[in-house]
Amino acid sequence: MDTGLQKYRAFVATAEAGSIAHAADRLGYSISSVSRMVSDLEASCGLRLFDRSKAGVALTPDGQRLLVRARSIVDECDRFADEAASIAGAEVGTVRVGTIASVATHVFPKVLKSFRSTHPGVSCELLMGDYNEIDRWLSEGRIDMGTVRVPAAKGLNTITLVRDAYKAVLPSGHAMARRKRFPLAAFAKEPYLALERGGLSEVASLLERNSVELTPTFTVWDDYAVMAMVEAGLGLAILPSIMLQRCAYNVVALPLDVPAKREVALAWRSERSLSAAATAFLEECSMASQDKLR
Repeated sequence: MDTGLQKYRAFVATAEAGSIAHAADRLGYSISSVSRMVSDLEASCGLRLFDRSKAGVALTPDGQRLLVRARSIVDECDRFADEAASIAGAEVGTVRVGTIASVATHVFPKVLKSFRSTHPGVSCELLMGDYNEIDRWLSEGRIDMGTVRVPAAKGLNTITLVRDAYKAVLPSGHAMARRKRFPLAAFAKEPYLALERGGLSEVASLLERNSVELTPTFTVWDDYAVMAMVEAGLGLAILPSIMLQRCAYNVVALPLDVPAKREVALAWRSERSLSAAATAFLEECSMASQDKLR
């Protein structure tokens, strides 16, 4: 491998891992090798790319600006290798996908199983995040594709993966558990568990559109933690129905009394060519989507 590319790869891995040791483990190099490559890159640039401390490393402002370029260099070199291998008849490469928890749990396992059987030489990395993070990863080129809200941002191509609805989640013994629908306004009278992680979530938007103002009793990011807390009687929640499939918690899910549908799509940048491996994965997702949405 070109030594210059190794340095860029070490820089990107260190920035993403926040630690030279973790980057070395990810790349399969020794810690001293990664440290030396990062130091050599800083010397050749004449810039300090990281602030170092006992807790790890953090990008300097200069490092933040150069990270996007370094990712682009590494990504394009990987695409070249993948495309060359594809032309030569060997399907190899890595597909990087940013995803929200519900899609990672209930959509991608079947897709990955099928894809693995037909493309055993291709590895897949799922990066868990929220919609804001995934949008940023797409713009930075950190991922090949990612799950986004519909309508998607300008400049993205999409295929729909999930159409479902939000439901009220109550403890099984709640006084309103036997109702056919749960009034959205009733959340204002109950302890509320918010599923949030930065930015305005779909549920927050739903509440805002219907002029329902809530102050969450607890704010949590993990869907399953929310269900466990509802079961324990700590409050009520609003979750997508897909997350309530095969639910192991003693809770009741009721439709809301207002329209509360959502659509999640798999998106990729329209101006950017996908690698052969990523294109194959996208085709697998498209077939799975067609089957699921029939």
